[in-house]
Amino acid sequence: IWKGKPMTIGMKPEALLWIDTETTGLDPEHDQLLEIAIRCTDPHAETILGACHRIIRPHRLDLTAMDPAVFTMHTDNGLLHAIVDADPQTNSPEAARNAIEETIESLAQRFHLIPAGSNPAFDLAFTHTAGYRIEHLLDHRRYDLDTIRWHRRFTGRPDPWANSHATSHRALDCIQRDINEHRHTIQEETNQ
Repeated sequence: IWKGKPMTIGMKPEALLWIDTETTGLDPEHDQLLEIAIRCTDPHAETILGACHRIIRPHRLDLTAMDPAVFTMHTDNGLLHAIVDADPQTNSPEAARNAIEETIESLAQRFHLIPAGSNPAFDLAFTHTAGYRIEHLLDHRRYDLDTIRWHRRFTGRPDPWANSHATSHRALDCIQRDINEHRHTIQEETNQ
Protein backbone atom coordinates (compact mmCIF):
# COMPACT_ATOMS: atom_id res chain seq x y z
CA ILE A 1 0.00 0.00 0.00
CA TRP A 2 1.24 3.46 -0.93
CA LYS A 3 2.37 5.51 2.03
CA GLY A 4 4.71 8.46 1.88
CA LYS A 5 6.58 8.17 -1.41
CA PRO A 6 4.04 7.88 -4.26
CA MET A 7 4.00 4.90 -6.57
CA THR A 8 4.87 5.90 -10.11
CA ILE A 9 3.98 4.85 -13.61
CA GLY A 10 6.90 5.92 -15.73
CA MET A 11 8.03 9.16 -14.11
CA LYS A 12 4.63 10.30 -12.84
CA PRO A 13 3.20 9.55 -9.40
CA GLU A 14 -0.19 7.85 -9.35
CA ALA A 15 -3.20 9.92 -8.37
CA LEU A 16 -6.91 9.16 -8.06
CA LEU A 17 -9.20 11.24 -10.25
CA TRP A 18 -12.55 11.14 -8.47
CA ILE A 19 -15.40 11.80 -10.88
CA ASP A 20 -19.15 12.11 -10.53
CA THR A 21 -21.88 13.24 -12.90
CA GLU A 22 -25.53 14.01 -12.42
CA THR A 23 -27.71 13.36 -15.44
CA THR A 24 -31.28 13.35 -16.72
CA GLY A 25 -31.28 9.53 -16.74
CA LEU A 26 -29.15 6.40 -17.04
CA ASP A 27 -28.60 6.20 -20.82
CA PRO A 28 -25.62 8.20 -22.09
CA GLU A 29 -26.92 7.91 -25.65
CA HIS A 30 -30.19 9.70 -24.86
CA ASP A 31 -29.84 11.45 -21.51
CA GLN A 32 -27.92 14.64 -20.73
CA LEU A 33 -25.26 15.77 -18.30
CA LEU A 34 -26.54 18.26 -15.71
CA GLU A 35 -23.56 18.48 -13.34
CA ILE A 36 -19.99 17.21 -13.29
CA ALA A 37 -17.26 17.30 -10.68
CA ILE A 38 -13.74 15.97 -10.48
CA ARG A 39 -11.30 15.99 -7.59
CA CYS A 40 -7.77 14.67 -7.84
CA THR A 41 -6.09 13.24 -4.75
CA ASP A 42 -3.07 11.19 -3.79
CA PRO A 43 -3.82 7.42 -3.49
CA HIS A 44 -4.76 7.75 0.18
CA ALA A 45 -6.98 10.78 -0.55
CA GLU A 46 -5.10 12.79 2.05
CA THR A 47 -4.10 15.63 -0.29
CA ILE A 48 -6.25 17.38 -2.89
CA LEU A 49 -4.16 17.95 -6.01
CA GLY A 50 -6.80 19.69 -8.12
CA ALA A 51 -10.54 19.99 -8.66
CA CYS A 52 -13.23 21.30 -10.98
CA HIS A 53 -17.02 21.49 -10.65
CA ARG A 54 -19.59 22.68 -13.16
CA ILE A 55 -23.35 22.91 -13.29
CA ILE A 56 -24.41 22.36 -16.88
CA ARG A 57 -27.30 24.19 -18.49
CA PRO A 58 -28.23 22.17 -21.59
CA HIS A 59 -29.22 24.12 -24.70
CA ARG A 60 -32.51 22.23 -24.66
CA LEU A 61 -33.89 20.42 -21.65
CA ASP A 62 -37.24 18.64 -21.87
CA LEU A 63 -38.26 18.13 -18.26
CA THR A 64 -41.26 16.06 -19.33
CA ALA A 65 -38.90 13.52 -20.92
CA MET A 66 -37.06 12.95 -17.62
CA ASP A 67 -37.83 9.89 -15.56
CA PRO A 68 -40.19 11.09 -12.78
CA ALA A 69 -37.85 9.73 -10.07
CA VAL A 70 -34.89 11.62 -11.55
CA PHE A 71 -36.98 14.78 -11.92
CA THR A 72 -38.07 14.58 -8.27
CA MET A 73 -34.54 13.83 -7.07
CA HIS A 74 -32.99 16.79 -8.93
CA THR A 75 -35.83 19.09 -7.86
CA ASP A 76 -35.47 18.09 -4.21
CA ASN A 77 -31.66 18.45 -4.22
CA GLY A 78 -31.83 21.89 -5.87
CA LEU A 79 -29.96 20.95 -9.05
CA LEU A 80 -32.79 21.84 -11.45
CA HIS A 81 -33.22 25.20 -9.71
CA ALA A 82 -29.47 25.83 -9.99
CA ILE A 83 -29.60 25.00 -13.71
CA VAL A 84 -32.49 27.42 -14.30
CA ASP A 85 -30.58 30.16 -12.44
CA ALA A 86 -27.27 29.40 -14.20
CA ASP A 87 -25.87 31.74 -16.84
CA PRO A 88 -26.41 30.04 -20.23
CA GLN A 89 -22.95 30.94 -21.53
CA THR A 90 -20.71 30.22 -18.55
CA ASN A 91 -22.67 27.06 -17.75
CA SER A 92 -23.14 25.77 -21.28
CA PRO A 93 -22.23 22.16 -22.08
CA GLU A 94 -19.23 23.47 -24.05
CA ALA A 95 -17.98 25.65 -21.19
CA ALA A 96 -18.23 22.73 -18.75
CA ARG A 97 -16.44 20.41 -21.16
CA ASN A 98 -13.63 22.94 -21.69
CA ALA A 99 -13.16 23.48 -17.94
CA ILE A 100 -13.03 19.76 -17.16
CA GLU A 101 -10.72 19.01 -20.11
CA GLU A 102 -8.31 21.80 -19.15
CA THR A 103 -8.20 20.68 -15.53
CA ILE A 104 -7.56 17.04 -16.43
CA GLU A 105 -4.95 17.98 -19.06
CA SER A 106 -3.09 20.03 -16.46
CA LEU A 107 -3.24 17.22 -13.90
CA ALA A 108 -2.15 14.60 -16.46
CA GLN A 109 1.08 16.52 -17.04
CA ARG A 110 2.06 15.84 -13.42
CA PHE A 111 0.23 12.64 -12.45
CA HIS A 112 -0.78 9.23 -13.75
CA LEU A 113 -4.56 9.57 -13.35
CA ILE A 114 -6.67 6.63 -12.23
CA PRO A 115 -10.43 7.28 -12.52
CA ALA A 116 -12.16 6.65 -9.18
CA GLY A 117 -15.59 6.78 -7.60
CA SER A 118 -18.85 4.91 -7.46
CA ASN A 119 -19.10 3.41 -10.94
CA PRO A 120 -16.68 5.75 -12.76
CA ALA A 121 -17.40 3.80 -15.97
CA PHE A 122 -20.94 5.27 -15.89
CA ASP A 123 -19.63 8.81 -15.52
CA LEU A 124 -17.00 8.36 -18.23
CA ALA A 125 -19.61 6.94 -20.62
CA PHE A 126 -21.53 10.21 -20.29
CA THR A 127 -18.42 12.35 -20.78
CA HIS A 128 -17.47 10.28 -23.83
CA THR A 129 -20.90 10.67 -25.42
CA ALA A 130 -20.83 14.42 -24.64
CA GLY A 131 -17.56 14.76 -26.57
CA TYR A 132 -15.11 15.17 -23.70
CA ARG A 133 -11.57 14.39 -24.87
CA ILE A 134 -10.15 12.94 -21.66
CA GLU A 135 -9.98 9.13 -21.99
CA HIS A 136 -6.45 9.20 -23.46
CA LEU A 137 -5.27 11.07 -20.35
CA LEU A 138 -6.60 8.44 -17.93
CA ASP A 139 -5.53 4.96 -16.96
CA HIS A 140 -7.69 2.35 -18.70
CA ARG A 141 -8.43 0.68 -15.33
CA ARG A 142 -10.96 2.06 -12.85
CA TYR A 143 -10.97 2.23 -9.06
CA ASP A 144 -14.64 1.42 -8.52
CA LEU A 145 -15.97 1.61 -4.97
CA ASP A 146 -19.11 -0.26 -6.02
CA THR A 147 -16.87 -3.30 -6.65
CA ILE A 148 -15.56 -3.05 -3.10
CA ARG A 149 -19.12 -2.82 -1.78
CA TRP A 150 -20.15 -5.91 -3.75
CA HIS A 151 -17.03 -7.75 -2.55
CA ARG A 152 -17.97 -7.07 1.07
CA ARG A 153 -21.49 -8.31 0.42
CA PHE A 154 -20.36 -11.49 -1.40
CA THR A 155 -17.83 -12.37 1.30
CA GLY A 156 -20.32 -11.84 4.13
CA ARG A 157 -18.44 -8.92 5.64
CA PRO A 158 -20.49 -6.08 7.07
CA ASP A 159 -20.63 -2.92 5.06
CA PRO A 160 -19.77 -0.07 7.43
CA TRP A 161 -21.33 2.36 4.98
CA ALA A 162 -24.63 0.48 4.54
CA ASN A 163 -26.66 3.27 6.10
CA SER A 164 -24.70 6.17 4.65
CA HIS A 165 -24.28 5.42 0.93
CA ALA A 166 -27.10 7.79 0.11
CA THR A 167 -26.22 11.38 -0.72
CA SER A 168 -28.08 14.37 -2.04
CA HIS A 169 -27.21 13.16 -5.57
CA ARG A 170 -25.11 16.25 -6.16
CA ALA A 171 -21.71 15.66 -7.71
CA LEU A 172 -19.59 17.20 -4.95
CA ASP A 173 -21.48 15.34 -2.21
CA CYS A 174 -21.06 12.01 -4.00
CA ILE A 175 -17.33 12.56 -4.44
CA GLN A 176 -16.89 13.47 -0.77
CA ARG A 177 -18.82 10.35 0.28
CA ASP A 178 -16.57 8.21 -1.94
CA ILE A 179 -13.40 9.81 -0.61
CA ASN A 180 -14.55 9.26 2.98
CA GLU A 181 -15.37 5.63 2.23
CA HIS A 182 -12.00 5.14 0.50
CA ARG A 183 -10.14 6.59 3.49
CA HIS A 184 -12.10 4.31 5.85
CA THR A 185 -11.33 1.25 3.70
CA ILE A 186 -7.61 2.03 3.69
CA GLN A 187 -7.61 2.62 7.45
CA GLU A 188 -9.46 -0.65 8.00
CA GLU A 189 -7.02 -2.60 5.79
CA THR A 190 -3.87 -1.09 7.30
CA ASN A 191 -5.05 -1.69 10.89
CA GLN A 192 -5.41 -5.45 10.41
